[in-house]
Amino acid sequence: MKKVKIIGITTSILLAIGIISISSNSSLVNADENPSITNTTTEKSNLTVQVMQDGKLVSVNPDGLYFQVAPNSSFNPTDFIGTDGSQYKINSENKSKIKVDLNTVDTSISGSVGTVKLTATSNIGTTQTVIFTVFVKPSGLFTLKLPQSYVTGLGDTDTVYQGQQYYITDNVKFSNGEFYTGISKQSQNATNNSVKWIATKYLANSATTSTPVKTKTVTKKLMHTSILYDKNGNPTDEKYTAYRDVTINQEIVDINGSSFVKLADKSAYIKSSNIYGNGRVLKHNAYIYATSTRRADRTVLKKGQTITTYGGPFKFKNGKRYYRIQGASATNKRYVKIANFK
Repeated sequence: MKKVKIIGITTSILLAIGIISISSNSSLVNADENPSITNTTTEKSNLTVQVMQDGKLVSVNPDGLYFQVAPNSSFNPTDFIGTDGSQYKINSENKSKIKVDLNTVDTSISGSVGTVKLTATSNIGTTQTVIFTVFVKPSGLFTLKLPQSYVTGLGDTDTVYQGQQYYITDNVKFSNGEFYTGISKQSQNATNNSVKWIATKYLANSATTSTPVKTKTVTKKLMHTSILYDKNGNPTDEKYTAYRDVTINQEIVDINGSSFVKLADKSAYIKSSNIYGNGRVLKHNAYIYATSTRRADRTVLKKGQTITTYGGPFKFKNGKRYYRIQGASATNKRYVKIANFK
């Protein structure tokens, strides 16, 4: 009996060891063999800018920072100079390619605020985006528009109140993870020792002028009489006649499934086909007409050619419909029958 009991105990111990071994080994599963387990790699932020902090140059992430630059200064969004003479050069620690996605900084407008957006793409395809704000130093007294009745700065006495006016100096320092600007009641030329230090973000957010994204415009010939539409695609009572020059935003926008361009000088839209036209393919040879009875010239357009047509068709006196085509002008009428196109 004793021998059997000893064997039973030994077996129990071995089984327990086996269970423990199986249990511990079961956690060692290759993620590639188990689709429920994923490998996630988070790339460390690699865009940095050097700033002076406590007398030493340190590298920090520029994302969310508020910089201050001088009016009419040269501005490169990845390498610029602050009002205190410090150089702010955006670097990539892993040699990523830096692309400027947005730059609305306009140093010709003192007291304005601009935004910079940068994207860094590494050689393995990972990306990092940073957005920072640039405050163009104003001249004269500057009125504070704070998020509350008062804010405190760096020093014990550096408290400022809503609506107060200060001169903004060139003095800037970096502390507590953000920039501070020296402000003075006496002069824009006040020294470090005679200013109050307020976070630069409060000055930028007090600015009355925000530099908008500059919309690219272009002047084009209107090739078809055009009704003007509102922003919702509804026709208005106004229209522009053909062959006049119009200045429009370059971007073509979609409104309710139709393509429009916005007039640069008013809140109105024109159908893009009246300016840029549509390419249509001829299904057989075609003549170009000036009127329903007279050809524009002796040109014969060949089957398979792509011809640019503008706007909707015109119905001539003979009852047939024609498209106005490329090369037309107020003195050179050019039309092709709709029936000639695919």
